[in-house]
Amino acid sequence: MSGIVGIVNGDGQPIDANLLQQMTDLMRPQAPDAQNIWSEGYVGLGHALLRTTWESEHEQQPLGLNGKVWITGDIRLDRRQELIDRLRACGRNLENDAPDVDLVLHGYWVWGDACLEQLSGDFAFAIWDSQQQRLFCARDQFGIVPFYYAQMGQTLVFSNHLNTVRFHPRVSDKLNESAIADYLLFSMNMDRATTTFADIHKLPPAHTLTYSKGQVRIQRYWQLPEEVEYLNYQRPEDYIEHFRELFERSVADRLRTNSAGTHLSGGMDSTSIAATAYKLMTETGAPVDFRGYAIVYQHLIPDDEGDYATQVAEMAGFPIEYVVAEDYIQQAPEDNSEYLCPEPLLIANQTAELETMRRVAGYSRVLLAGFGGDPAFHPPPSSQGKSLQNPHTIRDYIRLLRARVRLRTRLRQWRQSGQQPQSNVTGRKPPQKEFPDWLNPEFAERMQMQARLQERLTASPELERYGMETAPLWSNIFAWGDPGFSGFPVKVRYPFFDVSLVLYLLSVPPEPWFKNKFLLREAMRGLLPDSVRERPKTPLRGFPHYNLMQQRGIQPWIVELATLPTLTPYINPEALLFRWKTLAELTPTNYNQTIPALQLAYWLHHQNLD
Repeated sequence: MSGIVGIVNGDGQPIDANLLQQMTDLMRPQAPDAQNIWSEGYVGLGHALLRTTWESEHEQQPLGLNGKVWITGDIRLDRRQELIDRLRACGRNLENDAPDVDLVLHGYWVWGDACLEQLSGDFAFAIWDSQQQRLFCARDQFGIVPFYYAQMGQTLVFSNHLNTVRFHPRVSDKLNESAIADYLLFSMNMDRATTTFADIHKLPPAHTLTYSKGQVRIQRYWQLPEEVEYLNYQRPEDYIEHFRELFERSVADRLRTNSAGTHLSGGMDSTSIAATAYKLMTETGAPVDFRGYAIVYQHLIPDDEGDYATQVAEMAGFPIEYVVAEDYIQQAPEDNSEYLCPEPLLIANQTAELETMRRVAGYSRVLLAGFGGDPAFHPPPSSQGKSLQNPHTIRDYIRLLRARVRLRTRLRQWRQSGQQPQSNVTGRKPPQKEFPDWLNPEFAERMQMQARLQERLTASPELERYGMETAPLWSNIFAWGDPGFSGFPVKVRYPFFDVSLVLYLLSVPPEPWFKNKFLLREAMRGLLPDSVRERPKTPLRGFPHYNLMQQRGIQPWIVELATLPTLTPYINPEALLFRWKTLAELTPTNYNQTIPALQLAYWLHHQNLD
């Protein structure tokens, strides 16, 4: 898993090897293990290596096969042995410890573009086929690994690091105002095919890009099935055992290392991953270095997440570290920040999440994250009511609950409280946003921002199962956690975003198994403390940034950022400052809407834009 880059000069101009090497070396801080390039005529590939698995110890890229196809890829595959067996059946001679990139290249040799039917995992890769004089690129099904590209005339440049694409002299710094408008309204770009830069595009998840004779073609290769037959196991335990098998396989596929860190809250998702991962690692008998990281609040809001996280770590037996959020969110920005995100997102020294990644980078290159549990256990709309038509489901559910009295009592309490599956990553129902009155009126009108907001407010929830594939939220989260954004040589992995696991959950009857994540809670029996397993979903209990502003008022650095000339094309600074001065009249939700304006100002101030 690594940094990739490539240039194809469709007009036949030879590759500038010095430029290609510079672009490859640009990724060295996030992929320090090796940097190599390959070029042939008007095509060049570069690769910066970050070893994160046992198999990657033997990895070399760019990689060629028979002198006819070449690949550069950021690749971590699921179910490697099954793929190796299928390739061997097709005559390929591969060792069990062959690097993932070798498997992909051999798969392309055997199946061509259809190799994607055999692949799942986290990947973005590009293959130059000299026989067809064609570039074939692909991004994984959920879009875990980013893929950026820019086409200038007949020249195509691509990378999984946005700043690497920007480095090419023909790629301009012109901004994409549509992405900026989305960021100010929604804290993210809602278009999965664009970036903050007008020249640079993103390949959407589950899509391929082919380039031949100066022409780019984008095509979808996969999507979740719309109609799935529900399973009808005779024993309720079979649903649990099948899920546990797939979940453990997903976690194991994302480890393949003796050291890792994990996010650890007090909820079910991250704790299930952490406990499972540590169990799997210790079962090998080899020495392991596994640590949990809990982000906690000490005074801005009530917070007992650290207490629950501690119980999980103590029961499992791994160490836990605490990252105090207030230590970061109340700091003034640093002008010489250690790292600046390639797109507007956050102010690095104000973010506890980046501190977690910094700590993990000190001893490992893998960080497990619990994102995805909410949509994974959210029944798709088409399934509502169907599962209750199956008498075996109702009968077995009652039998299972009778055998587990304490959980039955807890489920009754949840039902009486009226809790339902939640619709955002915090578990809180998305609050209604008002149209910001501090936007630059001319910019807001030109970008039709009121219509954008209204359209978004009436859109379907993003955390449905199918949102895992299509919602911009997830594509943005994955990009934000990638080394090209974070600046650290650490890959974040998401066990709930596993194709086989998600397909299985599509086939599980929603009632009773998705009610308050009943299936996950049962599968974690014996691994997690009952205090965590039977705990109802608990969203963040307050608004820390809002509370901080109430306590401290407008700080000088806030005024400085809000009044920067680079921000005025998008923001009315007087109106923005007035809103902060009348904080008592702002709801926490509307206050939180103003935070992206500061983050955008910080980002613009540190850009060297033409």
